[in-house]
Amino acid sequence: MYWLQKLHYSQFTLLLLPLFLISFASCGESFTNHILSRSYNTISKLQADKQTVKAQFAVNVLVTAVEVEKKRESTIVEYQTENSVLKRIRFVLPVTEVNTAKTIIAQEMGQTQAKDVLQVGRKMQVRSAFKVLGILAEIEKKRGVTVVTVNTANSILQNLEFEYPVTDLPTIKTTLIQQLGLSREDIARFVSYRIKN
Repeated sequence: MYWLQKLHYSQFTLLLLPLFLISFASCGESFTNHILSRSYNTISKLQADKQTVKAQFAVNVLVTAVEVEKKRESTIVEYQTENSVLKRIRFVLPVTEVNTAKTIIAQEMGQTQAKDVLQVGRKMQVRSAFKVLGILAEIEKKRGVTVVTVNTANSILQNLEFEYPVTDLPTIKTTLIQQLGLSREDIARFVSYRIKN
């Protein structure tokens, strides 16, 4: 004990430091493994808060192409249109039977008859309400158009593609407000812009 009293404080800490490191090295791993192996029960699971906004539109279109791709447990239907700002609509249906797919699509697009819903060359008014996850507006200066892709949170309507003959930002925003029934705040929150050319 006498030699401990003679040691200066800094010399004392130099002696304790190796002892601390040795004890930490020998016990640290087992202590960490013990703590990490314990199970922690949580009352509620963490969920991602996907923000969405409700939108709707109604346009007259001429269906120029319909692609139907059957997968093992689903059917993908993509429409291409002309004579409208709406250029493409894509559905992913959890069914593989064509008549059931037609019925679901007819309901989603506001159609009264399901039998003609996949017919090319058909003129129809498309009306739909959906939840918007995000909107990408690609401004193509050389072509003088803005291609707007709307990704939805609906179960079957996956995305919509519009093409507007405008390239200036205020007009694009006003057009989206009018076409989709969104507010200025919704446009600011959900629309991303990309300039091409």
